[in-house]
Amino acid sequence: QELTMIALGKYYVSVTGLLTKNWRSTPKLFYLSSRAYNAALKTEGNVYSSMFSKDGIHHTITAWESKEALRYFFSGEEHFTAMKDLKDFSSYVKVHGYFTDELPSPVEAIDEW
Repeated sequence: QELTMIALGKYYVSVTGLLTKNWRSTPKLFYLSSRAYNAALKTEGNVYSSMFSKDGIHHTITAWESKEALRYFFSGEEHFTAMKDLKDFSSYVKVHGYFTDELPSPVEAIDEW
């Protein structure tokens, strides 16, 4: 019996969408997410990062050389702190990750999300 290997995409993309509980939650979101975003930019293996709002949903999109590079970022202090406090300022969060051969545009990443 022959074993067939499935090739994964060149990049691992993580897309997060979040709704804040109310307008008073937005400053805390921006403070914590900007710290995590800046940490992602400095993490080895990060090839792309974007942070923006669309239709009232706050998004981050990051692309990584590997899923392991993303996991390393997840273990960092800034990401841990943001996730720990998530329930304090968000009413909805959805995270989606996928492999791809091409870096997606924000529109493509949101469509995949």
